[in-house]
Amino acid sequence: MFPNLLGQKALHKLTEEDMARIIGVSRTAYQSKTKSGRFTPAECRAYCQYFGKKFEYLFAEDGDEYAS
Repeated sequence: MFPNLLGQKALHKLTEEDMARIIGVSRTAYQSKTKSGRFTPAECRAYCQYFGKKFEYLFAEDGDEYAS
Protein backbone atom coordinates (compact mmCIF):
# COMPACT_ATOMS: atom_id res chain seq x y z
CA MET A 1 0.00 0.00 0.00
CA PHE A 2 1.18 3.53 -0.83
CA PRO A 3 4.14 2.62 -3.07
CA ASN A 4 5.36 6.23 -3.28
CA LEU A 5 5.52 6.59 0.50
CA LEU A 6 7.46 3.34 0.75
CA GLY A 7 9.67 4.51 -2.12
CA GLN A 8 10.55 7.68 -0.23
CA LYS A 9 11.34 5.52 2.82
CA ALA A 10 13.76 3.47 0.73
CA LEU A 11 15.23 6.47 -1.09
CA HIS A 12 16.07 8.19 2.20
CA LYS A 13 17.25 4.90 3.74
CA LEU A 14 14.82 5.21 6.64
CA THR A 15 13.95 2.36 8.96
CA GLU A 16 10.46 1.54 10.20
CA GLU A 17 11.50 3.13 13.49
CA ASP A 18 12.44 6.33 11.62
CA MET A 19 9.10 6.37 9.79
CA ALA A 20 7.26 5.89 13.09
CA ARG A 21 9.23 8.69 14.74
CA ILE A 22 8.30 11.14 11.95
CA ILE A 23 4.61 10.74 12.78
CA GLY A 24 5.04 10.23 16.52
CA VAL A 25 3.95 6.62 16.90
CA SER A 26 5.59 3.32 17.83
CA ARG A 27 7.14 1.06 15.21
CA THR A 28 4.32 -1.44 15.77
CA ALA A 29 1.69 1.26 15.22
CA TYR A 30 3.50 2.37 12.04
CA GLN A 31 3.49 -1.22 10.73
CA SER A 32 -0.22 -1.51 11.44
CA LYS A 33 -0.94 1.78 9.68
CA THR A 34 1.00 0.73 6.59
CA LYS A 35 -0.93 -2.52 6.35
CA SER A 36 -4.34 -0.92 6.93
CA GLY A 37 -3.64 2.37 5.11
CA ARG A 38 -5.16 4.29 8.02
CA PHE A 39 -3.05 7.36 8.66
CA THR A 40 -4.56 10.40 10.40
CA PRO A 41 -4.59 13.75 8.61
CA ALA A 42 -1.85 15.00 10.98
CA GLU A 43 0.32 11.97 10.16
CA CYS A 44 -0.18 12.54 6.44
CA ARG A 45 0.82 16.19 6.84
CA ALA A 46 3.93 15.16 8.80
CA TYR A 47 5.07 12.86 5.98
CA CYS A 48 4.29 15.45 3.31
CA GLN A 49 6.31 18.05 5.17
CA TYR A 50 9.19 15.69 5.93
CA PHE A 51 9.54 14.48 2.34
CA GLY A 52 8.52 17.76 0.69
CA LYS A 53 5.90 15.99 -1.43
CA LYS A 54 2.19 16.52 -2.04
CA PHE A 55 -0.40 14.28 -0.44
CA GLU A 56 -1.66 13.11 -3.85
CA TYR A 57 1.81 11.79 -4.65
CA LEU A 58 2.80 10.22 -1.33
CA PHE A 59 -0.52 8.53 -0.69
CA ALA A 60 -1.35 7.44 -4.23
CA GLU A 61 -2.46 3.83 -4.46
CA ASP A 62 -1.81 1.34 -7.24
CA GLY A 63 -3.71 2.48 -10.31
CA ASP A 64 -3.83 6.15 -9.28
CA GLU A 65 -2.42 8.80 -11.59
CA TYR A 66 0.54 9.50 -9.26
CA ALA A 67 1.38 5.86 -8.41
CA SER A 68 4.86 4.80 -9.45
